[in-house]
Amino acid sequence: MEYGFDILAILFLVAIIAGIIDTIAGGGGLITIPALLSVGIAPTAALATNKMQSTFGTFTASIYFIRKKLININEMKLMIFLAFIGSILGSWAIVQIDPSLLKIVIPFLLIAIGLYFLFSKSVGDVKKVKRFYTYLKTGEGVSKEHKGMKNADKEKL
Repeated sequence: MEYGFDILAILFLVAIIAGIIDTIAGGGGLITIPALLSVGIAPTAALATNKMQSTFGTFTASIYFIRKKLININEMKLMIFLAFIGSILGSWAIVQIDPSLLKIVIPFLLIAIGLYFLFSKSVGDVKKVKRFYTYLKTGEGVSKEHKGMKNADKEKL
């Protein structure tokens, strides 16, 4: 399928905007996937294109945060490995699904994810992410730094 300059220019602008949003807060795919689907790109190609774009954005943001010493790469090795395994499994799973079904399901999933991010109070809660990471890393539900918490705080975990 060939696209005119106007469609390519719009998709380029959408990608730039989504990349900026993705770097700051995440969720750029909520913008790029509908744009790609709306011009007739196959669902698997739209998902792959979005994922490739977000990979470059995530990599660029990661380099920035590593250089500013805002994240410790050694603490993230397990999460990087798990993300790699998840991407392989997700890629395999998506090509197993009939593309006509994806065309129906993807818009509903995007709406559901968008609503979740819009109304969830726990999205972006760094403490919960750290606790989850500690659980994955050590198998313990509560890390050493959280052992001194009050009982009321432990119930919120």
